[in-house]
Amino acid sequence: MAEPSRNAENPESVVRRVLVVEDDASIRRTCVLTLRADGWNAVGEGSSRSALERLTRGGEAYDVIVLDYAMPDLDGLALAAALDKAVRPPILLASAQADGAIALAALQLGIWDFQAKPLVPDELRRRVHRLYRRQHDAADPAGWMHRALCRCQRCAWAEALQELQGWPETERSDSGHLVIGLVSQLAGDPVAASSAFKRVAWSTDWHRYGTEIWSELARRLD
Repeated sequence: MAEPSRNAENPESVVRRVLVVEDDASIRRTCVLTLRADGWNAVGEGSSRSALERLTRGGEAYDVIVLDYAMPDLDGLALAAALDKAVRPPILLASAQADGAIALAALQLGIWDFQAKPLVPDELRRRVHRLYRRQHDAADPAGWMHRALCRCQRCAWAEALQELQGWPETERSDSGHLVIGLVSQLAGDPVAASSAFKRVAWSTDWHRYGTEIWSELARRLD
């Protein structure tokens, strides 16, 4: 899938395209109108199958995908798994289910951005804009976290850890230690994960919890 051209000096100078995949027509329309009002070229798809067709065979390029988790036939994670993670746009996964197992499965697929439903327009705008800016911000010499999350988006765990471990210890934020723990856990290194999680009071069994884990993880990664 071809990438939309961007101006390196001003990434806002190009038309920004976002695809909203949501089977609830009312929610889909609200999201599309909210993002259009914020300057996005936003389109909606009510079916995960038609969205997959659009993304893989339609030749259309998007900067961000807003993806509902719970959809009939093909859920959001199955749709994401069917896309080539090397070229797919960043994904904001939305769900009414505060379930750590779902969040863990999303992370394993390279989806590191979540929004709990109901979707609040201002929060939707902020999170979509942040996803769009991430690659541009990764070019900043101090953009350790942005670069690491871009690597995570492609499931390049070793590269993500290399970025994060190059971040001076004295400058690491709590979210930096949390991401080191999560990537270590995903890469199969529970000792390194446990060590990093202790820095931010985060359990290695976090995905076994259900209550509010989705919102809490999104907040910690903000």
